Amino acid sequence: MYKLAYIIFFFLPLFLTAQSFPEKPANYVTDNADILTASEESSLNNKLATFEKQTTNQFFIYIAPSLNGQEMSALCQEIFYKWKIGTKNNNGLLIAVFVNDQKFRIHTGYGLEGALPDLLTKHIQDNEMRPYFKNNNYYSGIDKGIDKLIYYSKNEFKPEDLKDYSEEIKFWLIYFANVPLLALVLYFFLRNKSKNESTKKTSLLVVACICVLIPFIGGVGLLMMLVFMKEIRMGPRANGSGSGSSSTSSSSSSSSSSGSGFSGGGGGSSGGGGSSSDW
Repeated sequence: MYKLAYIIFFFLPLFLTAQSFPEKPANYVTDNADILTASEESSLNNKLATFEKQTTNQFFIYIAPSLNGQEMSALCQEIFYKWKIGTKNNNGLLIAVFVNDQKFRIHTGYGLEGALPDLLTKHIQDNEMRPYFKNNNYYSGIDKGIDKLIYYSKNEFKPEDLKDYSEEIKFWLIYFANVPLLALVLYFFLRNKSKNESTKKTSLLVVACICVLIPFIGGVGLLMMLVFMKEIRMGPRANGSGSGSSSTSSSSSSSSSSGSGFSGGGGGSSGGGGSSSDW
């Protein structure tokens, strides 16, 4: 009797803190935290249902109040496995949001790792979703994130898509504008200050060399940068097709009564990767 009491005493906290989620979702969105309105859930469900019909890919959305002390990637993997996200090609994806912990994760199946690598999902989290989550606008954050995930699942991802070259372009514009101007100012300064004819000729020669050599070096640097950018574009493509690999999974909100329920029976059994973030 006492042994049974000890067992209950030690293991009861584990059962009390365990994360509970539906065994089989009825929709694409499961909102156990009640942060979405009925119309917002309906909009997301309709979008993901249409996406699955077009691509056979399944995206699940799971929203919970807290992780209850569990490790996020392990929990997402468990949900991914039990819900069988994706088809037999593992082309599934789970977006999990834990409101009170201010953490969220994009968990991808093996079939989506090529089209949606971890670098890209992390970028989408931090740039498309996090700003909205910080303002408690969860629907917009999830919706914008889904739009980007859908886009990149249909279009091949290139690393340079995530890089902003505006600062580099601005630098080179300033460079080529100011170097000739500086050389011109130097020319007039030396011409007026130099009374000796040989000194003046030497000064003019130095200025001419500056005008020719420095832009030449700058031009070579710019050419090398452009070649490097081209090499990135022409480099090995990511594995997996861009158009048919994302999966829309059904996760039904307990409070949702939207009409676009999850109708597919996923075949995916494991996730391939993903990224985690917070706000």
